[in-house]
Amino acid sequence: MEDPPQGGSSLFLRDNPRVGKKVRLRDALENDPAPLRAPPAWTNAEVGTVNGATVLHAGAGRLDGGWHRQTSDEFLLVLEGELIVEFDSGPLAAGPGEAILIAAGERHRAAVPSDCLLLSVEAAGMTRTDG
Repeated sequence: MEDPPQGGSSLFLRDNPRVGKKVRLRDALENDPAPLRAPPAWTNAEVGTVNGATVLHAGAGRLDGGWHRQTSDEFLLVLEGELIVEFDSGPLAAGPGEAILIAAGERHRAAVPSDCLLLSVEAAGMTRTDG
């Protein structure tokens, strides 16, 4: 194995099987043996973790989510389609290349009227409560 660039960690590269792994979000969604599902046609699959503290999810389909809160911040990056997140203060919409940041504890619900593909980033172990 080549030495990593200056400032890199050879231990990290050698001991981390996720380094250099290509992730295709649609493949992850199709091949997840137990994806999370939500009405009317939403699928959500975990695609990896970063530094053991952040979970990456791929989500796709149509969604009419319920109001809830969560214990960590959440970052939703839209790759295809449109995502609408409703807050008590009003809705925010994001299209391809745009993201919505949701603060921990903030009451919200997500809606996807037509097919959408997104990447969600949140803390490992995050929990949701009805809200």
